[in-house]
Amino acid sequence: FSSPNIAKEMHVGHLRSTILGDTVANLLEWLGHDVVRLNHVGDWGTQFGMLLEYMRREEQLSSQPEDKLLVGDLMGFYRKAKQEFDKDDGF
Repeated sequence: FSSPNIAKEMHVGHLRSTILGDTVANLLEWLGHDVVRLNHVGDWGTQFGMLLEYMRREEQLSSQPEDKLLVGDLMGFYRKAKQEFDKDDGF
């Protein structure tokens, strides 16, 4: 129900739409409707492509051991990658 951007960290704000979606699904089921519960994660290729290209350009893929990178680090890289993607057509 929440359909978060999977290139970003989850946060408490995603709970709202998840709870609302679950509530509506429960209500419709109670009313006798057949409900298919789906959570579409979308097309994540673009987000991860931007992230990996930015990390490659900034030499972050080889300069940091994998066990040292945290999800928060990836968030910072993703924000910078998005800025580059928006301003540079060649990115």
